[in-house]
Amino acid sequence: MVEDWLAEAADTLRRLPDGEAKFRLGPRSAWPDVVRDAVTAQDADGPKVRLGPPSPGAIDRLEQVISWLALLTEAQRRIAWALASGIPVAKLARLIGCHRNTVANRQAAALRVIAGHLNLPPAQGATPQGVMTKMSCRGVAGAGVVSRAR
Repeated sequence: MVEDWLAEAADTLRRLPDGEAKFRLGPRSAWPDVVRDAVTAQDADGPKVRLGPPSPGAIDRLEQVISWLALLTEAQRRIAWALASGIPVAKLARLIGCHRNTVANRQAAALRVIAGHLNLPPAQGATPQGVMTKMSCRGVAGAGVVSRAR
């Protein structure tokens, strides 16, 4: 269930409008782009379909899921969010220099940490510690997914 909520949160975040897009694009015209010849018109891509805006309930669940990510270590958080965002396990494994089973095991450990916290009685406010304590895979410079523990 935690995995489904993470996937929904990643989808909700993707559907939110980009408030700064108009400032990054600079001044633009409201007129459509001019097609210069028939060949250019044939090669033009079809209409681009945008995702609809998320529901208010989805935004509330997104805020709740983001608070869960604070329970995880940096490496667990990056792996869990990357997989929830739709990055394939094999591709993520190549990026961080691990075997795909290692990535899947680390995601499962992160999901167990969150589920363990959610299953605590409300009176116990204790935050469970992360399961993963040491990184065994090589860190990839610039990938920003994991860093080597000492």
